[in-house]
Amino acid sequence: MEGCRNAVPIQITVDKNQKCLEIRSLISGELPYLWEDVSKDGVELVGAQMSKVDTLLKLIAYQKQHPQADDAEIAEGIGISSRHVRRCKKEVNLLRHQLTKRSLQPGQIQFLLSLLNQWAPDQQEIAQHLQEQIGISYTGSLRIKHPDEWTPLSWLEIGELTDIKLGSLDQPDPMLFSWLQFLCYEPLLMSYQNGEVEERLAIGCEAVKGHSEWQLTLREDLRWSDGKPITFEEVIEAFSASRIAPIITEIKPDGKTQLRIRLSQAEALFPFWLRYICPVPSHSTQPYRVTSGAYRLNRYRPDTMTLYFEHNRDYYRGENTCIDWLTMKRFTRPANAVKAIEDGTIDLLYLYIHALQPLYQFSTTAPCQQWTFFQDNYYALLLNRHHGLFSDKRNCSLLKGAIDYRAINFYLRMGEVTEEPEIVPPSQSLDIRVACSRVEDAAGGTLRHLAQLIGQSAGSTVENPISVKGEMREEVDVLLTQLFLGLEYNRLSRFFHSDGKYNFFQYANPQVDALLSQLDHTTNMAARRRIGRRVLSLLQEDFAVILLAPCFEYTVSPLEIQFDDNLTSLLDLLQNMNQVTVERHQSS
Repeated sequence: MEGCRNAVPIQITVDKNQKCLEIRSLISGELPYLWEDVSKDGVELVGAQMSKVDTLLKLIAYQKQHPQADDAEIAEGIGISSRHVRRCKKEVNLLRHQLTKRSLQPGQIQFLLSLLNQWAPDQQEIAQHLQEQIGISYTGSLRIKHPDEWTPLSWLEIGELTDIKLGSLDQPDPMLFSWLQFLCYEPLLMSYQNGEVEERLAIGCEAVKGHSEWQLTLREDLRWSDGKPITFEEVIEAFSASRIAPIITEIKPDGKTQLRIRLSQAEALFPFWLRYICPVPSHSTQPYRVTSGAYRLNRYRPDTMTLYFEHNRDYYRGENTCIDWLTMKRFTRPANAVKAIEDGTIDLLYLYIHALQPLYQFSTTAPCQQWTFFQDNYYALLLNRHHGLFSDKRNCSLLKGAIDYRAINFYLRMGEVTEEPEIVPPSQSLDIRVACSRVEDAAGGTLRHLAQLIGQSAGSTVENPISVKGEMREEVDVLLTQLFLGLEYNRLSRFFHSDGKYNFFQYANPQVDALLSQLDHTTNMAARRRIGRRVLSLLQEDFAVILLAPCFEYTVSPLEIQFDDNLTSLLDLLQNMNQVTVERHQSS
């Protein structure tokens, strides 16, 4: 029997008092005495074990019926001593880990975690319990340092998982560009989701005539990291390359440190857009090495797709910097990204929604954390309300009720690595014609699959979704797109005002127009939120838009990200990187 000490799990079934009790025991050196005693006094041992099993079963049954009972009540109820009750409780807890099987696999738990709003108080406890089930534990924390707080210098190693190949530093792809741009070059002003505006290269931005003319005041003696001055021409060139360039009619110096900017239309949120305008040096032949921001590119290894950044010692806000140096590594294979997290090669892996799906094929104990700001980004259907099928509101209602939102959410988070939920077609088939706003890249692949799911929901087949190029064609019933509502709904007018630039289906509602006009002239963020939500509610009631699912962004990291008003998005992290502090737990 000695050779049985390392046997695989076995089952013993004993018939006692017409009951069949199943005992599962792991024989792996933990209970070697069992076999020795059975060989001597098998009958006595089994009888004693069964007696104890009966007591444990009675204890479990009594606790289920009386969950609030204390030890004395349990002892009286099942006929044992209070001391024995405490001993049996410990044994039941031990057995629970051996006899019960986890109902969810690690990948499924990670999926559930991605669905939770983990910063909401009522969902934090649920997330913590799920994380405990798959052995998740944080190795430290990441946060924005408090004002006047002294922190020791630290480092941060960041990864990005994407299926887009690394571009050159002269012409980086859009995702890499955002990392380089906002780490190396300082914005004119910094703004946050709570409406606060912070001085950076500029120290003021005031409206001169309504919201169509502004005066920008720059800091005195602005310089690049090589000591050369930052010129008006470089700031003006940054405006010309920005998103608001189309509405700028004139920009010229207005004093020693001031610029006067005239717009073709009122733009109440003009100061908030300045966080995206980062002047670049016109004299440097080495991009991202002569900088105005907190960091400069130290070296770049294209063979490993890794960029190494060092702190800009001449950064005007450089005192009491937290992150002294950092690396950014790009991954195109989920397995390599997960391995880097597990090995501690990177501290934080940033994910786009289409990169999240393949990640579930590879298990990791690092938590998947949601960035807190997502209200401006949705997958949505824009309906053609004035032509064809959906000019009849009853068909709009039928489509909205038929869409399988669960299947859409399932696909967005799990992709095609698992079977899709069964879709039940509606009682009345709708032969819809779908246009997709993007079809070429990875996001376009996501939209194409969503179009198929919507077609199945409506009882129609969408073989080749129409690609939107130029004007929207009349034969299109719906436009499937990734809808960016912008900073506090500032892009709503473009899509749903009767004169909106992207109002593809000529939607018109006088009440919506009036509210959107009010929204466009409102600077108070709380008021904008109230108006924007009202407009979005009206649009959904009128079936101008059907919101399918929010576009979340995720980070896989063993560091617990402590989100606050200054840290809600990746952009907040990049533009505050020198003020980020990392507290790493001491390993035991």
